[in-house]
Amino acid sequence: MIVVSAPPVGAKAILKEVLRTKSGIIAIAILAFLVCVVVIVPLYAPYDVVKKWNDPRAWLDNPRCAAPEWVELMVGKKLPRTIKISMEDFRATKYSTVLSHGNLTIKLIRMMAYFDYDYDDFPSEFGIMANMTCLKGMKVDIKLIRPDGDEILLLSKVFSSGESSFMLSSGDSEVKLIASNYVAEVTGISPSLRLPQVILFAEKSEDMWNPSKAKVLKGRYKIVLEATSFTPEDDIDLEVIIYGKVFGVFGTDSLRRDLLVGLLWGAPVALAFALTAATAVTLIQTFLGIVSGYFGGKVDEIIQRFTDLMMIIPVLPILILISFLYRIGIWLLLVIIVGFSIVGSTTKVVRSMVLQIKEEQYILAAVSYGASSWRIIFRHIFPRVLPYTFSLIALAVPSYIFLEAALSFLGLGDPVLPTWGKILGEAHAEGAAYYGYWWWILIPAGFIALTAIAFALLGYAIDKIVNPRLREI
Repeated sequence: MIVVSAPPVGAKAILKEVLRTKSGIIAIAILAFLVCVVVIVPLYAPYDVVKKWNDPRAWLDNPRCAAPEWVELMVGKKLPRTIKISMEDFRATKYSTVLSHGNLTIKLIRMMAYFDYDYDDFPSEFGIMANMTCLKGMKVDIKLIRPDGDEILLLSKVFSSGESSFMLSSGDSEVKLIASNYVAEVTGISPSLRLPQVILFAEKSEDMWNPSKAKVLKGRYKIVLEATSFTPEDDIDLEVIIYGKVFGVFGTDSLRRDLLVGLLWGAPVALAFALTAATAVTLIQTFLGIVSGYFGGKVDEIIQRFTDLMMIIPVLPILILISFLYRIGIWLLLVIIVGFSIVGSTTKVVRSMVLQIKEEQYILAAVSYGASSWRIIFRHIFPRVLPYTFSLIALAVPSYIFLEAALSFLGLGDPVLPTWGKILGEAHAEGAAYYGYWWWILIPAGFIALTAIAFALLGYAIDKIVNPRLREI
């Protein structure tokens, strides 16, 4: 008895049938979105930006662990953005005077800048950076003048000759002491919490040190720098950053990196890795399955026993060991994965299909007319199993997406490229779940799940078309 298998279905016909199913439409829509993301990547984050991903200095202008900007729609208040007062802003008001008396030369430098703060929450932190030319020493005073007129001296220091820069931040113990003294001066209370980013931007009250009870003092703030040096060549430039609590579309991580850059670049990396691995592995296994089923005998026995052996080898622990020992890149990892997966379950499935196909009348006719075995394989048998191969490729993609994400999560993925799994691994290492940085976890996990769901739905839609038992009437 000759068993007749499902008729071959062309690629165009498969796509047309896929678009007639709900699962196929959803899958195509998600994949179209991911393709748009891949197209946007070079425009928003060219490769030179990615090369800076592992350089913390490249992201100093961004707030640390900031939530996405759209979060304020849920909390119902205007959350602070980062305010940057650049050196050019200070230079616009900068003036200097040189006074000479005998052998004594004194240079006076004064500059100021304004910024408006009208947000409903306090900054996350602030930083002051200065570059200077200091040949014979320089005395520097930096003051913050609040909208209510209070002046707070943030820095008063004499720098020795040869010093070229300094940095002041809200986390410095000196700044915390200044903020604490200001609270004591205003309220007579010694605060238990010394948070300069709260105290300096709070309305005067007994609770101005408490971030949960203090009210934001809105209005125009002024930063003034006054410097005194002893040579006309001395100079100083200032930059101030008031860090916000929200940033961009997807927020930032603990290294102040824009997660949008990492998530955008994670899309082409994940798709390229998973599609290449799934396509290569499935086609190789399909070919070996055809060879095994068509030739039979010793060829079939060797391929099937080799398949049984490879299917019991624990590939993931081996990949973890190789990645740990050699710190290989993602593409060499891909080659190793393909090498360990040249045979598998697809080989056995295709073999069973070929055992039926090779007994069909047109195959027997081709043999009787003298067609070679390889011509029959590539001309007649392979086109028959190709539609099933499409389904197997689509269904295999999610497993490779999760594999790459798992290795990256463990810190064993590509050491350079940002990937979704790598972002999740860094979030876990930094305690994002404990500190409530949900965007650092849910968004990359959502991208992984969304991509996997898209290919799973696509594979299911194709399977319903090429598998007679699943066809919809």
